[in-house]
Amino acid sequence: MVKTQGDCLDVFIVGGGISGAATAAECSLRGLSVTLCDRGDVGGASSSQSDQILPGAVHFLRNHNLPYFNKVIKEKALLKLRAPHLYRERAFVIVPAPGQRQSPISRIWLWLFQNWLQGGQGSQIAKRHADRQQTAPLRTTAPAPWVMEECMVDDARLVIENLILARRHHCRVLPHHEFVSAQRDSGKWQIQLRAANGDDITIHSRCIINASGVRVNEVQNRIRNSESRCWVELKRKLFVIIPKFYQGDHAYQIETGTGPVSITPFQEHYCLVSRVTGVSTQAEPGEPSRQEQADIITLINKHFDIQMNAGSVVKCYCIQQPVYSDDREASAEGVEDYALDLNCTDGRSPLVSIFGGSFATHRAMAEETVQMLGQYLKLSEESDTLAPLPGGDLQPAGFDQFILHVSSRFPWLPSHLLSHYCRTYGARSVQLLEKCKDIGDLGQRLCPGLYEREAAFLLQNEWVSCAEDILWRRTRLGLYAENDDVERLQNWIDKHLHSPSSKHEYTMWSNPVTSGRLH
Repeated sequence: MVKTQGDCLDVFIVGGGISGAATAAECSLRGLSVTLCDRGDVGGASSSQSDQILPGAVHFLRNHNLPYFNKVIKEKALLKLRAPHLYRERAFVIVPAPGQRQSPISRIWLWLFQNWLQGGQGSQIAKRHADRQQTAPLRTTAPAPWVMEECMVDDARLVIENLILARRHHCRVLPHHEFVSAQRDSGKWQIQLRAANGDDITIHSRCIINASGVRVNEVQNRIRNSESRCWVELKRKLFVIIPKFYQGDHAYQIETGTGPVSITPFQEHYCLVSRVTGVSTQAEPGEPSRQEQADIITLINKHFDIQMNAGSVVKCYCIQQPVYSDDREASAEGVEDYALDLNCTDGRSPLVSIFGGSFATHRAMAEETVQMLGQYLKLSEESDTLAPLPGGDLQPAGFDQFILHVSSRFPWLPSHLLSHYCRTYGARSVQLLEKCKDIGDLGQRLCPGLYEREAAFLLQNEWVSCAEDILWRRTRLGLYAENDDVERLQNWIDKHLHSPSSKHEYTMWSNPVTSGRLH
């Protein structure tokens, strides 16, 4: 079955990761008509499975990429203002490799990072010795570990909030719609999509933005006359989830001869261990091997006063991240910088392709992309870069004050749900809990930590279509779910997904309050 969209869009975006979501939000805020598609779930690839570490001082000392980190520092300051519930600072204990010595030049770079890039505002990142609690789990403290502050951002939620912002300004989001092909026709693009049910859809747009991440080259090949001089290589990252084995909210970074290994708190009772395993051109990362898992366990047992084995692994997976490289020799330790390629052979229908990029520079990338379109489309006034994302309008300001006020308004809410709702949805948690008088108003418990109220909220507002969307992409509650829980949740979704109240534009409560405001 073939469906045709009659109106011509201003912008069509391929890819529902952070690059596509941020660009959709920026285009929509500038008054453009926008549609975004993704062949799977939005935010369903590397955005929902990364280590969430925003590159900072440690990355800078390793790479010394001044232009890139200048963008990252600005992005960090904006994220802290726009999405304080998704942003947190964390102490990283850096464990040097045996025999590794810090050169004097590293102190110069650190001073430069603090006093130039940070504008003198980042004194908390200064290198310092680890305290007793931070060194307690380590087998040896020679050479001496040191501590620096890094930032972490929940990039899966960042994707969703950018898409919600875009939708509020009339952007249409089409998950589970595969981009098939596109060609120019009389100054506009004729685009072919295929929906999950097999329907073929034709859309017309004045511009296309290829923000398909690791598949940017594949999508480029499906667009007629879209030759580009740019390319990406793919950084393969291995992730292992294990039970948390130390006290405290800090993280560790183990320096090895083959690159660093990061160990960060993951939810309340787990750790996420990550390392880069190499650079390739294969879009699919492949399953992690038993040897890769064994190497991680061996490394942890070597550095920490614990004994883990293969049975300690809760989950293990790999992802690919796009890395743009000017010289075709991307480094496994390189930063995820980006390049924008403009193709407009007829002078009327531009194609902008985003090669590389990550959540660390998503806002700058989106602004540059829209500026490219400015010579072809009429843009409204520039959007407010300080305006909060949908969950970031915390009243009272500041996450700590906000969570206290939510607690006082809903005193019956258990502490683990209070933290989960406020960290996940920010100001929107007030809408989620509106009119609830006690825990019974949350409905049946579908999985540990998940009640019908939250599941319905996600179905109605966040493009959810299956249990995995909720358990591993919108939240991380899959860590606590057994097979019976997943089956129960999927049955509930199947029953409610196509009900009238599950429409994304439907407002769940009849009398919602302004996001985040408490009365």
